[in-house]
Amino acid sequence: MDIKKGRIQSLFQYNKSKIAPLLGLVLLVVFFAITSKGKLLEASSIENIYNQGFPLLITSLAFVYVMATGNLDFSIGANVGFCATIACYVAFFNTKLAFPAALLTGALVGLINSLMYVFLKIPSFIACLCMMFILTAANQTLTGGGSKMVPVELLQNDYSIVRLVLLLIYIIIIVIIFHKTKVGKQLEALGISVEASIQTGVNAKLLFIVSYVVTGVAAGLAGYLMLLRVGAASPTLGSSLTIDSIIALVLGGMSILGGASSSMICAVTGSLITTVLNSGIVLAGMGGDAQQLIKGALFIIVVSISTLRESSSKNF
Repeated sequence: MDIKKGRIQSLFQYNKSKIAPLLGLVLLVVFFAITSKGKLLEASSIENIYNQGFPLLITSLAFVYVMATGNLDFSIGANVGFCATIACYVAFFNTKLAFPAALLTGALVGLINSLMYVFLKIPSFIACLCMMFILTAANQTLTGGGSKMVPVELLQNDYSIVRLVLLLIYIIIIVIIFHKTKVGKQLEALGISVEASIQTGVNAKLLFIVSYVVTGVAAGLAGYLMLLRVGAASPTLGSSLTIDSIIALVLGGMSILGGASSSMICAVTGSLITTVLNSGIVLAGMGGDAQQLIKGALFIIVVSISTLRESSSKNF
């Protein structure tokens, strides 16, 4: 009887953690639809939400792999901008090589992050912070501190359909690998206890490497698609995606400490919430300073919520 009651309570807690963000999303849409006098629901606003949301969805889905293990990749935003810049340079030599160049660059950055953590024993957040500074400086140098336009040949075609197809293929692959193979469960296990996972035969080093390479590839994909949309590389391209990805996952119901709460649903729901929030703030007429203030305060709040949620679950 107690076992059955415990299972029901666990199921209720799980459903509550997944349904609450969806309700929050609905309330947020209603709130900004009213305050913006319907502007949020206009076609132009919806298109803007899509354009802002697709790179965040790409990075958030990949971020689940790293965050599931209890780690964070603070370099993913800078990596997006760096991959876009590399793709821009390569496009001047061969436009067909720009896309694979972006993916390979991102994967290499992710690999270096993981090797610093796994073999050099540098704490992951320090390794990724250092990488963020390096990539930011490199991107600043390569772009000359301004916008670097892509070659005209790269913008001659309408890539909206290509972008959507690539996004759908990416989502299908990354979701299937995490939820339909043992990779996802093993990453979650690492987030709960690295030592216990190793004792059960989990190759922790390989999984840590895989998780960071995944975020790297995602950065390459997001960087290339943003480059096609914007038409230029710049020092700030994608810079906000690190914080936005963390905020999105926690708002979506995932613990910042990883573990069993890790889910792709968190990334999808959280990305929508974060994008609607960003768009709503703009429609409300707030300036850039106000947006940064709200985002900083929101980051503190979501981390606090995640920590309190983790503490309460352990006490329960």
